[in-house]
Amino acid sequence: GMHGPIEVFSTEAMNTLAADYHASWDGKAPSRCVHELHFGQWGEDMFLDQCLSKVLEVKPRPTDERLMCEAHCDCPAWYWCDND
Repeated sequence: GMHGPIEVFSTEAMNTLAADYHASWDGKAPSRCVHELHFGQWGEDMFLDQCLSKVLEVKPRPTDERLMCEAHCDCPAWYWCDND
């Protein structure tokens, strides 16, 4: 899923999301995602994660730990402290 200070999207993900925005009546929200998800109090990261994966069916790409590495992402170089 998405979390942390940076979120990187593929061109396919952005094109798919843009098409869903264009499908809305005013172009200001992703149409299918808004209508098919019960997002309530979700933050933008959870909404986009569920929108892209569950509704728009964009396949996830593996996390590239060269971009960002967090403690809870099973990243061996968390905060560059990979020494013992």
